[in-house]
Amino acid sequence: MAKSRSRFAPGNPAPWLPAGLLGLALAVHAPALPLPAWLALTPALASRLLPASRLLSGARLVLLALAVGLAGLAFGWLDSATLRLALLLVLALKLAEARTRTEFNLIGAAAAVAVAIGLLQWGEGAGLTLVLPAAWLLAAGFACRDGARPAAGLAAMKDALREGGLRLLLALPLAGVLFVFFPRIPGPLWDIGLTFGLPLPVSIEKSNQGLGISTRLKPGQTQTGASDGQPVLVAEFHGWVPPTSQLYWRGPVFYDFDGDAWQMDAEYAGEGRKLMQRGWRSAAAFGEQLRSRAQEVRYRVRLTPHGGLWLYGLDLPSGLTSESFIGPDWQVLAHQPVAQEISYELSSWLEWTARAEIGADTRRRALTLPAERNPRLLALGRELGKEGSADAIARAALAVLAQGGYRVRDRFTPPQGKDMLDAFWFERKEGNAELYAGAFAVLMRAANVPARLVTGYRGGKLMALTDYVVVKRGHAHAWVEIWDEARGWRRIDPVDMIAPQRLADQGKPAKPAPAPTARRAPQEQPGEHAAPPPAGSLAAGAAPAAAARGGDFLPDVSAWLERWVFRLDGEKQLGLLDGKGGGFAWVWLLLAAALGSGLLLGARHALARWRERRLIPPPERHWRRACRLLAKHGLAPRAGECPSHYAQRVSAARPAWSPAIAQLCRHYAEWRYGRAPESRAADVENAARHLVNRVLAD
Repeated sequence: MAKSRSRFAPGNPAPWLPAGLLGLALAVHAPALPLPAWLALTPALASRLLPASRLLSGARLVLLALAVGLAGLAFGWLDSATLRLALLLVLALKLAEARTRTEFNLIGAAAAVAVAIGLLQWGEGAGLTLVLPAAWLLAAGFACRDGARPAAGLAAMKDALREGGLRLLLALPLAGVLFVFFPRIPGPLWDIGLTFGLPLPVSIEKSNQGLGISTRLKPGQTQTGASDGQPVLVAEFHGWVPPTSQLYWRGPVFYDFDGDAWQMDAEYAGEGRKLMQRGWRSAAAFGEQLRSRAQEVRYRVRLTPHGGLWLYGLDLPSGLTSESFIGPDWQVLAHQPVAQEISYELSSWLEWTARAEIGADTRRRALTLPAERNPRLLALGRELGKEGSADAIARAALAVLAQGGYRVRDRFTPPQGKDMLDAFWFERKEGNAELYAGAFAVLMRAANVPARLVTGYRGGKLMALTDYVVVKRGHAHAWVEIWDEARGWRRIDPVDMIAPQRLADQGKPAKPAPAPTARRAPQEQPGEHAAPPPAGSLAAGAAPAAAARGGDFLPDVSAWLERWVFRLDGEKQLGLLDGKGGGFAWVWLLLAAALGSGLLLGARHALARWRERRLIPPPERHWRRACRLLAKHGLAPRAGECPSHYAQRVSAARPAWSPAIAQLCRHYAEWRYGRAPESRAADVENAARHLVNRVLAD
């Protein structure tokens, strides 16, 4: 017992714990570090073997400045390779010169942060594999009060790792509770601040990759890459947050396609006064264009400046904010371009049916196709046109997508040439939502169905347990609206046919939908809100059916981790806490966590008692048992009291126990302080049993 404690007593600190964390950090960052970086890291680590001197300290500073300077010139001062090298080099040099416990603790904590940063580039499974040893080493660092002296270094390391593992085990129930109940944070921590008023970044869409800025939209242009995580807008819903798959943030609408790019009307690049004459100044007037509408939601939007007229709102607007109107293509527009962050209130219908009226000029523009471009796609469209109605043609086209082996990719190489859409549709068969929507619009026009391309954003990240949704550049989306002679303009989203689970909601909305505007069943208004049919044979063909797995007796651990650990987002968390029993699943989860904590604590206590009994000699255990029994009668031994005085005090209080206690104290003192303790061990055990029996007999 005393020996185990001595390994954690104050003394000379050992560097093995921070060194282990730093080694793990180097391993985690290794794939992203350029090879020349190791020319600086290797001598930095090896410099610990040199004797301490001021000259050596100066050489370390020179090495740090030279390495970071060269990396900055080669890769860029804010490039990730330069920043990684600077962080790891500082830790390596600090570890080389550290000597005190405080320094080692600081290096270990900083190395753990470096490990966490490096894990961002790894996949979920590999990241979990790497974070476990990091957590173990960090827990061992807290358990180890210091590094023992060199003679006891290995033993101290084993004790620290064992203690760290036990602490991690005891922390599992609490960690599980926090993992399940703590609100899921989609994206970086500062997203929380965005929802509660921090200013949004400016100039988010000041490039030709944004939706709604460039007057020309080339197929494949809307790939965003490194800027995916930049916020575009934050929406606060009042009363009900719809499932994110229903959130279509409507932006620019394109009619004109010359074979190379979609062209926006020039009027949208200036002020909105000319467009106002062709649009609607009130939502009530616009509502007359709709035959039916349902699912009204109210929300407040904070929008980043983007230089366009669009006040992104959900399809379709049912109420307007001040200084806004509804454009001729159903967008909510401002009178002047949005040059600074703006906040506004809107309301929208999520489900709608348009009236079957279309102007001759709009019909012509929605059917125009460039001559001698993409002949195979046009031939397929003419073949589909034999299906008859727009609904039948759309279903046949979606069936081609659902069964043709197409794939949705956020990052891809767009096809080139005058027949780029032919190459995409028949050969590449991969692209993003904008490319699929543009090709589908061309296909519909070839089938003599008027179609237009609508761009904007779809979905968003729900901040769990709140009514806020953060929409980022990565949510950039495009869809198609076709003209149905019976139902007017209808939305079709080809992505829902190709990858039905890509934007499917994994949980329930934050609050239940109000009863007066409950969603209609899909069969009542097929295709009016989602791609026709939203559920049925075509969607079933698009979604790959899970193969029956009869004969598998072991659980699919990877699938379980994927669903409940790696992909447990805010919506799925809400569904898990609500459960199927009326929203009380969280009670059972808390009870299970409490039971698990109790079992682990009980097991830890039992293990500690068992280890203590193993380490305590048998005579000492018998002596303590007898003392505990006497303590129940008010005769516990006092601090610093010798056995002979203790025997006298017990004999005075209980004369009947005098012979037994005197014999036990005499044998115990001879065992504890005598020259031959082994010969007195049996006498102590026998005397203790005799005293216990005597006390119990009374």
